[in-house]
Amino acid sequence: MKNVNYDLLKMLHNTLDDIWRLEKYYIRDAQKAKCHSVAALKEMLRNEKRSAELLQKEIKLRVKAGKFD
Repeated sequence: MKNVNYDLLKMLHNTLDDIWRLEKYYIRDAQKAKCHSVAALKEMLRNEKRSAELLQKEIKLRVKAGKFD
């Protein structure tokens, strides 16, 4: 696999992992602690989801173009 394709997959994997952790633990923990971080963590979650969408679109484009090898 070419480095550029591996890089995209690795970034998507890391981003999806961050999303999972934010949803499963980080936001909930901040809410339980009643700390000011909740809003920031929710914004980070939105940003991570946006990044995941961009990465997925890029990977799909590369696959359709026959460049995902």
